[in-house]
Amino acid sequence: MSENEVQAKGDFLLTAIRKAAIAPEEVQRIVHTMKKNYRAQHPAITDKKLQDAVAKSIVDKYTWLASISGGATALPSVIPGVGTVLAVGGGATADIVICMKLQVDMCMCLAQNYDYDITSADGQNLAFLIAGCGALGQSAAKGTSNIASKAGVKMIHQYLKGAVLQTIKEIFKKVGITFTRKALEKAIPFGIGVLVGAGANYALSLYIGKQAIKWFQLDREDNHNRSRNRESAEKNF
Repeated sequence: MSENEVQAKGDFLLTAIRKAAIAPEEVQRIVHTMKKNYRAQHPAITDKKLQDAVAKSIVDKYTWLASISGGATALPSVIPGVGTVLAVGGGATADIVICMKLQVDMCMCLAQNYDYDITSADGQNLAFLIAGCGALGQSAAKGTSNIASKAGVKMIHQYLKGAVLQTIKEIFKKVGITFTRKALEKAIPFGIGVLVGAGANYALSLYIGKQAIKWFQLDREDNHNRSRNRESAEKNF
């Protein structure tokens, strides 16, 4: 595959995901409903524990959806409800877009859950960065930095301060290459490809979800510590 073809695949993947991604208003509705329902069942829960409990529910929801997508799009004759995505390619192409769309949607919901403004460009870029870096982290060589660390938190914030759109394009170009290679597994006959697709999407989405939760928890702790240090400095001034 030439460099131009690789770039074209990366551009297509990111453009398709942006068009298919969940609307911020829908993210707010989903997370608000989850929190409301969970607090009704656990009235004494703290805000911090509520966030972490809802985060787990968000990941559970989207790993299940990704698993369905992986299984369904492995067979061209069984592809329910993927709309216009199917018009641009076969099952493998649809699965790449749908799976990454669901992972971006998941990270959008997690960002909203942890009180980030997902109606802003920064909030949406944050979700794309975490989803993309998480996807690359699962297939990266041992020793590669992952986002579920203090170094990972710092890395994502640095990306947000720089040429973030170009960075996201480069990340999703690499994601596209990785997914395209794995898509060959869908050609396995006798229904095995369905199981491979479902299992691979589930495992990837679960990995990204856990990494994302840890990233938001670490960033929340850093923000809390910075706020506490500022308050202490102001008192001592």
